[in-house]
Parts: sequence; structure tokens; C-alpha cells
Amino acid sequence: MAHLFLFTLLALSSSLPSIFAAHTASLHLRLTHVDSGQPFSSTGRIHRLVQRSHHRRKVLESRLANNSSASFNVLLKASMFDYFIEYSIGTPKLPVTGVLDTGSEVVWAKCQPCEQCDHKGISIYDPSKSSTFSKLPCSSPLYDYQPLKSVSVPKCEYVYVYGSAMINGFLATEMFSLGAESPTVNLTFGCNRLVKGTFSGASGVVDLGQGKLSLVSQLNLGRFSYCLTPFKSSSKSHLLLGDLASAKKASSGEVQSTPFLNATDQYYVAMRGISIGGNLLPIPASVFEYNKEESTGVLVDSGTGQTQLPQSAFDVIKKELQSLVGLRVKDMSKTVGLDLCFGLSSWPPPPLPDMVFHFDNGADMRMPQMNYMFADKRTRAYCLVMRPGQNGDKLTIIGNYQQQNMHIIYDVASRMLRFESTPCESF
Repeated sequence: MAHLFLFTLLALSSSLPSIFAAHTASLHLRLTHVDSGQPFSSTGRIHRLVQRSHHRRKVLESRLANNSSASFNVLLKASMFDYFIEYSIGTPKLPVTGVLDTGSEVVWAKCQPCEQCDHKGISIYDPSKSSTFSKLPCSSPLYDYQPLKSVSVPKCEYVYVYGSAMINGFLATEMFSLGAESPTVNLTFGCNRLVKGTFSGASGVVDLGQGKLSLVSQLNLGRFSYCLTPFKSSSKSHLLLGDLASAKKASSGEVQSTPFLNATDQYYVAMRGISIGGNLLPIPASVFEYNKEESTGVLVDSGTGQTQLPQSAFDVIKKELQSLVGLRVKDMSKTVGLDLCFGLSSWPPPPLPDMVFHFDNGADMRMPQMNYMFADKRTRAYCLVMRPGQNGDKLTIIGNYQQQNMHIIYDVASRMLRFESTPCESF
């Protein structure tokens, strides 16, 4: 059976059924936030989120532009991703920690011996100690997969760029187990012996994008979903694969659905406008228009912390919030790192109405105050957790801070994004 699964993967055909598909109905995994259990203040955590978001934007822009040129001097000391997932690799099984990413194209692991790898507190996979490891031959067509930048075909190597970071290794197959109740499956993955950049606390990456080497494509997942607990919560978040990734409130009509845009491996959606408290803001729909060649449009991303908007859209939101809050603007760029903050003279901060992102198909992503504002009693900060793009950039990225307490369903088979508000701590 394992040989049949391996043949299915190497055939590179997403139309072939996956052995794993029959087992995904009960697969419910836990996600750990990168700062969970760390001794950071609320302000410290939001500052780290801002730093990661800034770097993450560069990662996505690099991927969208197919740009292999990068400077690999990464100053960010924290991980460039927000959520970890526990799984195991090899025979015997080696428990490892990977980062969840919906914006890349390859599942990979750090492999021994690994140059410039951060080994502190994490397990590094050693292929020489696994009886089920198999290196792909140099003739494999996977080395011609466009996102993998071949640097030495005779040596069967590739380079994959994450903005200002990169990985270098070779392709192989190995047995993976994604959870205690998960079947062991044979995946094609990147075995990396050179990692430049910071992947702190992670042994690798579990990719949920739509490329042919992603987990979604290799396991033929029709859908997956996640539910992210609140920013200040200590509870783990949730990841569901396969049949379990279904709407909880389908019968009540509270589920919103909007189509993914075609002709892209990224999760683009069409956004038509933004409102606050029922007031549709004067932002032209053209600001959010998708254009593949110009890398513009609206991306939904699990790895970006704060939502990032074109400057013109951000300015309209900023003006509206200044009018609603009625407090003086306070420069907290050095301590918090956010672009719009108000200074509080008393506690609690003034209440604000819901903000709504309006998408195609009449889908409305309704966000309460906690999903777009950050309030800290100690520093008296009251800040918008969104930022503008730079240099006329028109890419919009909907970040995970805005996705708190939402069940986000990526219905890949139907090409639909579905979402519903729900308390993720009791999911």
C-alpha cells in the first residue's frame, strides 16, 4: 500500500485519489502560537507580531514575483511564522515541530548535517537513521517545478526563497505522521542541509498552499480549516483536515462564502469594500482589484499577523477611526510598532463598532473591536492592528489577528473560502 501511495505522489497528478483522504474525517490537530508560554508583555507580543508581519510581506511578495534574488541578512530574531504544528517524520518516528504556512509550495524539513541551522531546543531529522527515507533521482521532473530554483542539476539540488531567507537541499520521500490518530503517509518533501534566515523553534514547514508539492495537493485534500484563539489567549488553536473542515453553523445560515480567484496557487479573494459601524467607507473597489502580473489583489494568509492594506485604503480607515475614537494620536512606533495609536487617559478604551470586509458573493467578514484594535492598560495604548503598504504597493493581506475567533474554511475542491464567527477556545 505504501508503494502505491508513493507511485501516486510521483505521478504528480492531483486528480488521482489519495489513500489519506479516507482517513481525514477525524483528523483534528492543535496549533501553538509562536509566542505561547513566552515571558512577553502584551505590548511585546504585538511588537513581535508587527515585526513578523513586515517580514512575512516580503516573503509573499517574493513568492508572487517569482523572485529568486534576495539579501539573506535577516535581522528578525523571532520565527517568521506565527503557528506551530507537531508531527513526526521517519522510521522510527522522530517527533518534530513545523510551522504552518498557507502561502508557500513545498513541505520541507531540516536534515542532518545542516549548515547554519538553529538547533536549539528542536529535533533535526537525520535521513541516515530512517529505514523509509528515499532520495528522488536527479531525473525527477519535480526538480523542474518552477518555484524550486535549481542550482546544480547533477547534484539534484534546489533553492527555495522566503523573501530575505532561503533553504537549499534535495527532494526525497519519507513517512510522515501528522498526529497521534493520523495514518502514516509517504510524502515528497525538501530535505534541507542549508537554511539561511530564521526559522526559530521549527524543524521544518508544513505547507497548505496549492502547489503540487504542498500537503493539500499530495494528500488530495478537498478542504482544510483552522480556528484561531484570541491573541491574548493561552489556549491552542485548531487545524482540521478533510471532512472535519466543515461549517459548524451551516444550518443557521451564518456561514459566509466567497470564491477563490482562478489562475493562482495563492488564496486570493475579491474584496469590494470596507465598512465600520454600517458606514461604507469611500474606498474605490479598484484599490483591491486582482492583477496577477502586478501582484495586486487580496490574499487570505495564516502566516501574516496584521492585515496590510494599500496606503489609500489605510488612510480612509485611519481618518474614520480618528473621528470615532476622539482621542489624541500617540506615536508608539518604537514601543508597539503600529502605525495608528491613541493615548488613553482612562480605562477601558472607548467602544468601537464592528468593522466589515465585504467580499464577492455577498460574503461579509464581520470583525468586532478586538479583531482590529489592540488595547493595553499598562502603556495606555489603543492601536489599529493594520498597516499600510509602501511605495504605492496595492497588495492587501488579510492577517491572522483579524481572523481571531473565526472558523476559516479553505474549500479547495469547490474553490471557495468559507468563514463563520465562533469561540475558538471552546471549538
